[in-house]
Amino acid sequence: MTRAHRLALAEMAVGVPAAAWGVRRRSAGWAAVGAVLMVHGALELSYETVLPRD
Repeated sequence: MTRAHRLALAEMAVGVPAAAWGVRRRSAGWAAVGAVLMVHGALELSYETVLPRD
């Protein structure tokens, strides 16, 4: 597992609770931060899948 892959998984793992916190507290800022982290992590994972480094 590459470093980028681990970072993408970590972003998604942090994004889910942040988005849930934002939805629960009706905070658009936290919900947006969580969504951005989840989307960025998912895009990074898909990039690693489509264009592997090795």
